[in-house]
Amino acid sequence: MGFIRSERDGEFDLDKLSEGTYFFSGQEGFVKVEVDKDGHQYWDLQNWFDSLDPDKNEARDQKIIQDIKSRLNANTGIINPNKKQKNKSFLNLFNK
Repeated sequence: MGFIRSERDGEFDLDKLSEGTYFFSGQEGFVKVEVDKDGHQYWDLQNWFDSLDPDKNEARDQKIIQDIKSRLNANTGIINPNKKQKNKSFLNLFNK
């Protein structure tokens, strides 16, 4: 699996992936990205938590993809946790 590096060390450009299949994982699940010979990307969000809503929504999917791209650690291929979400613990409910 190859990747294209940008000017900054340790990062690659998700918009210019070479042909192949890529998998990225994070706390919310994992995604599969298939890139054809023309550079078109096909994102499989079936195993990503935010996309489990049964109603398909193209705008929501695009928002999820952009969020994943912004959080992807290019050195490890792991999607960093969402900093916007507050970590809620089940046990905190009883600490009032």
